[in-house]
Amino acid sequence: KPKVDEIARETEERAQFIVEEHGYGVYVHRVRGRHAVKTDPGIGKRMPIHAISAGKAILAHMPRNRVEEIVERRGLPPVTPHTITDEDELFEELERVRGRGYAINDEETVEGLRAVGVPIHSRDGRVTSALSVSGPTHRVKGEWLEHDLLDLLLGTANELELNVAHGDFLPPEAP
Repeated sequence: KPKVDEIARETEERAQFIVEEHGYGVYVHRVRGRHAVKTDPGIGKRMPIHAISAGKAILAHMPRNRVEEIVERRGLPPVTPHTITDEDELFEELERVRGRGYAINDEETVEGLRAVGVPIHSRDGRVTSALSVSGPTHRVKGEWLEHDLLDLLLGTANELELNVAHGDFLPPEAP
């Protein structure tokens, strides 16, 4: 929670921590920054995992047969006209996500909203969760998205992975 809170404060956008459960992306924690738009689903809300950036970051690191199982069971329902609904297109996108290390939701859940998500690896290398930041397309773009925001998300993911690997789940005590 402290890391998601920190991301929301620093970016002034909406930050969230998501896990995969039964083939859905589930919001575990989310925080709205000072300038965030109010489009966020509540804690525990299930979303089509293929339509959210954090979900695609998780799917990209699952075995192909597990992704196929999710697609067979849940389908690829459109949330907006921009949502990926074709299985071949989804697998091509997941390959791009693996190659670059992050996923983009470009108006796939809410028109006018863009999000970037990064995976969180467990001690054994599996990806079961992800961090993401979302905001209006006119703000989440260009240099800020490609460098500042990605550096922040990837750096935070790295910190969380190290804390998980070494058993340090609590923030440091305040002086």
